[in-house]
Amino acid sequence: MEFRQLECFVRTADFGSTCRAAESLHTSQSSVSKHITALERELEITLFVRTNRGVRLTPDGHELYDHARRILQNARMMQTMSGKKRHQKFRIACYASAMISRLFCDYYMTLPQGEYKGIFLEGTVEEIIDYVHNDITEIGIVFLPENKHKYFERLLAGKNLDFVEISRHDLCIYASEKSSLYNKSIVHFSELENIRFIQRVDGFFSVENNLGGYGQDLFADVQINKVITTNSDNQLIETILNTDLCNIGIRLINSNYRKYAIKDIPIAGCSGCLSLGYIRRNKSTMSPEVGSFLKRIVENLCAVQHGQRRGHKHNQHSFL
Repeated sequence: MEFRQLECFVRTADFGSTCRAAESLHTSQSSVSKHITALERELEITLFVRTNRGVRLTPDGHELYDHARRILQNARMMQTMSGKKRHQKFRIACYASAMISRLFCDYYMTLPQGEYKGIFLEGTVEEIIDYVHNDITEIGIVFLPENKHKYFERLLAGKNLDFVEISRHDLCIYASEKSSLYNKSIVHFSELENIRFIQRVDGFFSVENNLGGYGQDLFADVQINKVITTNSDNQLIETILNTDLCNIGIRLINSNYRKYAIKDIPIAGCSGCLSLGYIRRNKSTMSPEVGSFLKRIVENLCAVQHGQRRGHKHNQHSFL
């Protein structure tokens, strides 16, 4: 029996998925599956029931899980007692954001070189919750529709997590000069009916699944014509730049990170309807490094909001 086998087993049980376990361990799904299969053969038991939605523990799997988790915890404690120098980890999860990714890189370069290892994971709100809950990252940065706050707080409470709001932001349309909306200073919901969109992969907290909750139900009767769905930031940007497709998202752009000729156009009646904040474990002590990183985010958000108040003529910035 190997330490790595137990690690793959516990992570798969935590996530209910070999794919997500592999992502958290920075390895391949096939490698995780091989380790679990080897463990099952050695113990001569079946650990998981495979379903279309992932995997779940068998009774034998539940019994092994408690033992395996204790073994891993004890092993980590023994590692901290080692005289060998240990790297500190700077661990962040976030929704797909070019600006926050850049801030992460800039801040990492200010840390003592050779003493820190960085972890930066992107995902949906649901995935970010799991990253923080399973202590893969220290915090998870997310944005939420205003009509999902109560449900979100109940969901976090069940996992002993908290949400700390940093700021409120507008809903906007991202468009290139190929779009008919490009020269507008503001867009009304009625103008969206004939527009085609590229949006990120659906999720319970995704923007397009919550349009009815924005701006006093302004979107209640509007059907968004989503012709492309993607989990790729590159595909999103390339599609907006090279087609007439638009994207609905959070208005959060800092001109210091100008890179693409994509405009952020505010939507009438949707001011301040998205909350940006971070998820953390309940009553946990935040590391000084993560605290300093959050301070940088707040400083950049202040610059963003100041720039937006100066007028729409500054809207041709980088895509976040």
